[in-house]
Amino acid sequence: MSTEETEEFNDVDEPESAEPGTATIQPARTWPQYNVDRARAELIAMEMLLRGASHFRVRQTTKLSSRNVRRLAQLLAEEAMDPPAPRNVCRRPVHSGGQPYQRKTGEADAESPAEPEQLALLPE
Repeated sequence: MSTEETEEFNDVDEPESAEPGTATIQPARTWPQYNVDRARAELIAMEMLLRGASHFRVRQTTKLSSRNVRRLAQLLAEEAMDPPAPRNVCRRPVHSGGQPYQRKTGEADAESPAEPEQLALLPE
């Protein structure tokens, strides 16, 4: 083989857009594949259990096994016994000292006068 043939062979192995020293990053493991129909059936089953439907009716409607229906019922019972504390995510966080956080700007304090000006109303 001549050097021209080996250069052509090497060009075929590497893509033209690849730069030397670059590597493709692969995930450590594959993304989990969720069964959408199964997830939808479990959500429907949980809603039915919350509304007081019997296990038999839930199994017939959702086509889940009795084991899965019992598992979901147990999860809902545990959640009812120890509900999570409600969190207000829209509220500003309270910092140490119990005082809410207030932005302090040195420029705004320097420009604001000690007393607000009184506007006089002029008669027309």
